[in-house]
Amino acid sequence: MNNQERHIVTMLVFLMLLLWGGFVWHRDPNFPGSFNGSMIGIVAAFFMFWPLFYLIIKRIKPLRKWVTKRVSMPSLLLLHIYAGVLGPILGILHSAHKFDSFVGIALVLLMLTVVISGFIGRYILSLISSRLRDKTVLKEELNSRLDIAKQELRNRVCSTRIRSLSSNHRTLMPAITAIFGERSSPRNYERDVFRLIDSLSDVDYSIKIHDTAKLWFKRWLKFHIAISLILYVLLVFHISTEIYFGLRWL
Repeated sequence: MNNQERHIVTMLVFLMLLLWGGFVWHRDPNFPGSFNGSMIGIVAAFFMFWPLFYLIIKRIKPLRKWVTKRVSMPSLLLLHIYAGVLGPILGILHSAHKFDSFVGIALVLLMLTVVISGFIGRYILSLISSRLRDKTVLKEELNSRLDIAKQELRNRVCSTRIRSLSSNHRTLMPAITAIFGERSSPRNYERDVFRLIDSLSDVDYSIKIHDTAKLWFKRWLKFHIAISLILYVLLVFHISTEIYFGLRWL
């Protein structure tokens, strides 16, 4: 999901919360069973069941291979996200803020929980994955620089010792001056190596933190799936009772 799509989904989530908060000012008990209310409810149910189809497609390998030949998984995921937000928006419009039954209240609360948990989980998990990729690239770059710095340090130390041993000075003072004069460069390379090692340790620690956070948000995803399944059970029950007791507009 790019930034533009993320902004659109964010605005849709805020629209859903705004519509839900409208029960303070608006309530129409007759609208959910009317023709218009029922049509909105049917469309809302269609959008809300699409994420379930995505869940099934993603976890059944033969079906996933057949579907992905026609539609890519990123496109299916994008449809999953949009449908997962549009369905609850239409569901709230269908309810017309008629929150006077346990099933209706539970459906609305579960819809809000599923959307918000999915939005937060998806946004933060993608952010963590992006940061983790950046840290991994940085670690590889630091490792390459550290190898080069170590090699340069070895070369500089060896050349310094060779020069000091092969010196043909007749007195000790010029030789001592030559040795200590050449040691300034190896010390600079030593400082570079130590700085790179410190940077690598910081990056390794940051990668471990990101790995831990990614693990926790995978557990968050399991929570999101669990409450989504509960939502579908209640949604099927709601649709079945509406069909069983009849629609007032027929």
